[in-house]
Amino acid sequence: MQIDQKTLSRLLAMNDAQLEAVIQKIATEAGIDPAQLGLNPESISSVRQALGSATDADIAQLNAVYEAYKQSKRKA
Repeated sequence: MQIDQKTLSRLLAMNDAQLEAVIQKIATEAGIDPAQLGLNPESISSVRQALGSATDADIAQLNAVYEAYKQSKRKA
């Protein structure tokens, strides 16, 4: 998964239920129990706010963290 401004725009266009479902799917694919995320309307609002204010540098850092996580998971 590679995040860019276009992807962020699509995520922000989703309603809260759709955005929550995408977050849960990403967590599941990453080996994280979605229940541990504690998603609720307030946390989805916070995620939406963070996504909406993400800069190109933030996106690059997110992609780097995600890639590092995937690499470490493959080695395990």
